[in-house]
Amino acid sequence: MNPAPDGIRILVVDDDPDIRGLTTTVLADAGYEVGSAGSGDQALRDVAERRYDLVLLDVNMPGMDGWETLRLIRADDALADLPVVMFTVKGELHDKVQGLQEGAADYVTKPFVVDQLLERVGRVLEGRR
Repeated sequence: MNPAPDGIRILVVDDDPDIRGLTTTVLADAGYEVGSAGSGDQALRDVAERRYDLVLLDVNMPGMDGWETLRLIRADDALADLPVVMFTVKGELHDKVQGLQEGAADYVTKPFVVDQLLERVGRVLEGRR
């Protein structure tokens, strides 16, 4: 596995603080700069205020869910090309298809395997260059 390039910023969005913390630690240990948000509203504020190279976005959150958050990111001209990877326990094929149709760059199911998560994130980032 290649080390993460310096300065790559990822925002982890998940309402579960344990999952958010674990995922943040995994990505930080791989060399990424990582921010975190506990809601779709907070994620939208964060991506508007700070440059991120990728958002890892939970689907099932109270209030604004991941689908609505993704739609609002895609509707913002300044953020429309920001890669978003959906991150959820919903692993059915129709869920994955919906994510890709809504403009997600990839779809990762939880619980995740660390190496697979890092590989998928790396692939999405590499495709952006």
